[in-house]
Amino acid sequence: MKKLLQLVFGDWRNVGCVAAGVIVALAAARAWPAAGGWLLVPLLLLAAWWQAAR
Repeated sequence: MKKLLQLVFGDWRNVGCVAAGVIVALAAARAWPAAGGWLLVPLLLLAAWWQAAR
């Protein structure tokens, strides 16, 4: 399973970043439904940038 996740997501830090972004977007969508979609994309881009910078 670890090899599959590394193949798909890169490593565990990336999986954690993506999971955190999805959780934040879902929490924002509960408070403001329109915020979920437009918040998810920048969070995923931020996670990708953070992974590329390391």
